[in-house]
Amino acid sequence: MAEIVEQFIIDSTKEVGSGCEWTGKGTEPQWNNPKSTKAYDHISRHHGPKLKPNELMGRATSSNKDQGQWLNPDDWVNAEQLIPKYCGKYIIDFQRPIGRVYHADGKITESVTCAKIKRNSNGTLKYGYPVVNVQVFHN
Repeated sequence: MAEIVEQFIIDSTKEVGSGCEWTGKGTEPQWNNPKSTKAYDHISRHHGPKLKPNELMGRATSSNKDQGQWLNPDDWVNAEQLIPKYCGKYIIDFQRPIGRVYHADGKITESVTCAKIKRNSNGTLKYGYPVVNVQVFHN
């Protein structure tokens, strides 16, 4: 059973995301489809399971920032459904392996259980990726 271990709600005045009234531009995202570019574009392109290890390792090295990779696209759909329906930043512990993290020093951490997620004001996800170090949000 997954749980939210950290959250910072940016706007609690309106509910957004799957199951809420769509107030964004155009048609509503396909929330249950992990390939929905409207809902999950950044996650799929930059942290999805189809990326090659050298792509993530190269980004980790050049940015000097850890790069998380999901093992299963359905997990980012589950994350969207689990986090509160408010614009904000969240860390979820799935309490099972969901991904790996590539480090700038060339190491790889396997069997990562936590992910960092940010929900936009329209409910879509700005980012979402597996993380090793669960840190309190500083805003």
